[in-house]
Order: sequence, then C-alpha cells, then structure tokens
Amino acid sequence: MAENRFTKDTITGALSIALGAVYLASATTIPVTTAGDRVGPRAFPYLVAALVICCGLWLLLKEFLNKNPQPFSWGFRRDRAVWIRIILTMAAGICYGLVLDWLGYLIATILFVMFVSELINVGRHRQNLLIAVIFSATTFIAFALVLKLSLPRGILGAVLPF
Repeated sequence: MAENRFTKDTITGALSIALGAVYLASATTIPVTTAGDRVGPRAFPYLVAALVICCGLWLLLKEFLNKNPQPFSWGFRRDRAVWIRIILTMAAGICYGLVLDWLGYLIATILFVMFVSELINVGRHRQNLLIAVIFSATTFIAFALVLKLSLPRGILGAVLPF
C-alpha cells in the first residue's frame, strides 16, 4: 500500500518553491540601472527568492526523510481562531499596501503593526501601541535617514523636516 506523503511540510515546501520561483521570475523584470550603487535593485529580490526556494527544498527533503509522516489536514474547524487571524492579517496587509502612499510610511505602519499586535497580543493595548510606534519610528529612521531611502511620507510630508 502506498504511503500518503502529502503533509503540511510537503505542501508548504512545494508552495514555497513555486512562490519563490514566481518571485524570482518577477525580479528579473526589474530594470537594471547603472546609476547609484554597484549591486543594483535586483540583488535583494534575488536573495529573498533564493532563500524562499531553499527553505521549500529543505522542508521537502526533511519530510521525505521522515519515517513517520503525519497526514495533511488544514484544520479549519479545529484551528478556526488561527485561520481567522491569518485572514485578518492578510486583509490588513492588503489595506496597508493600499493606504501606504496616502497615509505615509509612519502612520500606515503604526496602524498595521498595532492591528496585527492586537490580534496576537490580545488586551495589551498600551504595549501594542508602544511596539507599533517604536518599530515604525526605528525603521523609518533607519531607512529614510540613515540609508537615505525614499519612503512614502503621505499626509505628514509637509510636517516632516527631512
């Protein structure tokens, strides 16, 4: 009798390889510029794609070497609360992308991190707000001021001194 090798790790590994390949193919469409740094804009997307593909391969290899694979189940009923959080986080990520230019990096990121923190760290509103503000401000300072990268300023564009 053939053993069912469709486990969470094999499906996740296969999806990671497929998504990594799509991301890599998309990265090849980024125009190469000769101005600026020598590395160019493709290096980071190539690195991310390679890491995602390698992680997918590692999951597949690990699971194929597993002597006692667990059958695959999405667990929609059993893990309903987890799936709801996943869907809400994905919806928040889409909303974040839609309002990022309009609200600007700082405000949009604070709202996004606060929302996701409330899903994970339920009831700790002050702690979640503090994490959201510190994370957003730190990453904004690191990318916009230190690394001199352009981040959307949105409605704070006229107020920010830099």
